[in-house]
Amino acid sequence: MPQAPPPDLAAAEQIRGGAGQVAAGGETAAAASTGEGWGDLAGTFVFDGAVPQLGALATQAKDGAVCDVAPIPNQAIVVDSATNGIKNIVVYARKAPRVNEEATAAAGEVTFDQKQCLFLSHVTGIQVGQNLKILNSDPIGHNTNISPPADTGANVLLPGGGSADYKFSRQQDTPVAIQCNIHPWMKAYVLPRKDAYFAVSDAQGKFTISKLPAGEELEFQLWQESAAGTPKGELVVPGLTDNKGRFKRTIPADGVLDLETIAIPAAAFKL
Repeated sequence: MPQAPPPDLAAAEQIRGGAGQVAAGGETAAAASTGEGWGDLAGTFVFDGAVPQLGALATQAKDGAVCDVAPIPNQAIVVDSATNGIKNIVVYARKAPRVNEEATAAAGEVTFDQKQCLFLSHVTGIQVGQNLKILNSDPIGHNTNISPPADTGANVLLPGGGSADYKFSRQQDTPVAIQCNIHPWMKAYVLPRKDAYFAVSDAQGKFTISKLPAGEELEFQLWQESAAGTPKGELVVPGLTDNKGRFKRTIPADGVLDLETIAIPAAAFKL
């Protein structure tokens, strides 16, 4: 699966100014395959209502020379002011009866950086066994605390300019929270899956999952960190999902199933 380019260090300022895959953890036996070919799933999540205005996060002046250069944005829900698109909604196929070879092998590595006391990738996906390159682009120390259920975690202490590597060995059904205990407002999420059938919505709320098995019903899961009324952030969307944030669709061969605009009411989130 092609990886997005590493976040530009200027992304910290852009984010601030914009306030843009095993038993435990989801390993299940694949169902027998009945379809043929491959296709894509796409859609656009939009906030149905007035764009929520979240205040900056408090730092208590901790390492203020670095952390207080600009306000730290609250990214619990990020809505584009022009399009109402919702960023950072996770979509993934819960089971794949077969996997396209391009969605099997994890290509390259995923960069996970921090700048001005902000994780530059707030929500991201990764494949099991794929390298997570943890960077610290600040001149001060940070720790990266990763505690995935039923998997080997890590608590990486990085000096300014330091780096480290980490790999998930088990897939999860819920994104794993990553925190810096030195600067407790710093929080991000990473979803490890065995295959590449996942996506995270972009700044305009758009997502695409490519080369899914076509011709047979697949079940998909939605997740968003501020989802209301569910225990682990499962996002319930009226008219699309069940009460566990799941929906089923059959993907056309050599085509795209576009869910088009998916309007999500404010009541679906804890605001």
